[in-house]
Amino acid sequence: MTQPTYPVRSDLIAELATRLEQLDQILGRLEDAERQAADASERLMRTRRWQEETVRAIQDERAQMRTHQRALDDLADRAQAAVEALSGQYRSLPPEIHELAVELHVLQTAGLLSRRDTRARRR
Repeated sequence: MTQPTYPVRSDLIAELATRLEQLDQILGRLEDAERQAADASERLMRTRRWQEETVRAIQDERAQMRTHQRALDDLADRAQAAVEALSGQYRSLPPEIHELAVELHVLQTAGLLSRRDTRARRR
C-alpha cells in the first residue's frame, strides 16, 4: 500500500510560522522576566544587608550613648557630692561652686541626667 500524499498548504505553514513567532516572543518576555526577577532578588539582598548594617550601627550608637550617659551621670554624682561636702564644711563658697550647683540642677531638670535618685547612684 502506498501512503497518500497530502498537499502542503501554505496557509497552514503561515499559521505555524505565526505561532512559532508568538512563542518566540513569549519566550523572550519570560527570559526578560527571569532577568528582572534576578535583579530584584539582588536588590532585595543588598537592601537586607544595608538594613542589617543600619540596625547594627544604631545598636552601637545606642550602646555608646548609654556609656556616655553613665559617664555623665557619674560625673554629675561626683560634682554633686563635692558641692554638698563643701557646703557642709564652709559657710561661704566661691562663686564657681554656686555656678556648678546651678549647672547640675539645670542638667537634671533638662532631663540630661538619668532620673534615678542621686543617693541610689552613690551606692
